Amino acid sequence: MAETPFRSPLAPDANAGLVALVTGGGTGIGRAAAAELARTGATVAICGRRAEPLEATRAALEAEGHEVLAVPTDVREPEQVAGLVDVTLERFGRIDVLVNGAGGQFIAPAEAISLKGWRAVHRLNVDAVWDLTRTAAERSMIPNRRGLVVFIGFSPRRGMPTMVHSSSARAAMENLAGGLAIEWSKYRIRAVCVACGAIDTEGFRTYGEAIMDEARRTVPMGRLGLAEEVGAVIAFLASPGGAYITGTTVVVDGGVDAWGLAMYPPAPEG
Repeated sequence: MAETPFRSPLAPDANAGLVALVTGGGTGIGRAAAAELARTGATVAICGRRAEPLEATRAALEAEGHEVLAVPTDVREPEQVAGLVDVTLERFGRIDVLVNGAGGQFIAPAEAISLKGWRAVHRLNVDAVWDLTRTAAERSMIPNRRGLVVFIGFSPRRGMPTMVHSSSARAAMENLAGGLAIEWSKYRIRAVCVACGAIDTEGFRTYGEAIMDEARRTVPMGRLGLAEEVGAVIAFLASPGGAYITGTTVVVDGGVDAWGLAMYPPAPEG
């Protein structure tokens, strides 16, 4: 049976008047979040390292009548982060919602992950995320006494074989969301981690059909998630419907975290 095409349940004006900045906005979950925020009324700025998908996303959203700013940015570079925030504030005046959608990792046995590889993953998924979050908060959210910061985590929410570098980095996002939600509540800033399971994105497909098939077998719902489903959750969190949600992790994984990895551990050697 063919799957029903995704249709968002959110009203077209659910996020009217908000300004959202989405990293990794040219592809995958970032693009889906940007599209859903725009569709529900937000003005959106997107960034990414690759200009081509970024421009394609901007053109597609503008063709639908949405106002979009696209800024090629490597969020690992502090000067580019500062420039991104500068141009967003110059264009739109403030940042109400920050979606930290940019991220990346590679599959490798733990013993094969070098210090350089470990640092590269954490630089993108932790250091860069914190730099942009702090900058956006300092420049806009704290002075304006409002804001939502969304971090992207992993599910299952435990150690993941061949992904120990990235799963540890994503676990840091859960802890960061909790800490900021408490500390920045005085500024009326919310922080939420959205922990995603196996989502059918361009990035996930690069791991190959074998990995995708194995992922499907571990999902109680029997399928991969859609980027649009994650985007709709993020847009809901930004809307008045999500206004009392902060300091927690919202799991979007088809039941994987409840079930566990559902994979046999490796057999002992020697």
